[in-house]
Amino acid sequence: MKFDIDTRKFEELLQIQIERQKAMKELSEVLGYDISFSDEEVKKFAVEEFKKYVEGGISEWMKSLFS
Repeated sequence: MKFDIDTRKFEELLQIQIERQKAMKELSEVLGYDISFSDEEVKKFAVEEFKKYVEGGISEWMKSLFS
């Protein structure tokens, strides 16, 4: 069985984090207190989510090998 990693998923997760950052910036303006994320944090969150995605795929792949 073949295991493929869809790198487009990372782009999707990164876009989600970028939108989250924009929303936090808008909320920060309303509150008058900065609760937004740095660019480094946005990337870190996207990488963490991609890691979970890959680990889940590997887990499913391993289960299929041994079933």
